[in-house]
Amino acid sequence: MFRIARLARTATPRSARSYSSGLFTPAEYEASKEHARNTVETWRKISLFLALPACGIFGYVATKDELDHIHHMEHDPPKFVGYPYLHVRRSKFPYGDGEHTLFWNPLTNPDPED
Repeated sequence: MFRIARLARTATPRSARSYSSGLFTPAEYEASKEHARNTVETWRKISLFLALPACGIFGYVATKDELDHIHHMEHDPPKFVGYPYLHVRRSKFPYGDGEHTLFWNPLTNPDPED
């Protein structure tokens, strides 16, 4: 079977190359390359002039909204309700003071001792 494939490859004339979609003549191959260059250039322009500015605009809007939310939370924090199932510690954590989790944040998480 491999020998037949090798013979078929050598029987193809040099003027026509075999590619994934069939046989191309040199003119068709050059036209395909030119189309590929144009497509790459189109997507490069879309990326530079549409996608990057859109990411910048949406990043600015998201950052502004998040900073407004943080400012609101500093002035009007939510009230903490100490339910009995919260902060149950059967043993101390192996890091820090043993009472706070690894990702405990004093600005956003309530302190179990308060």
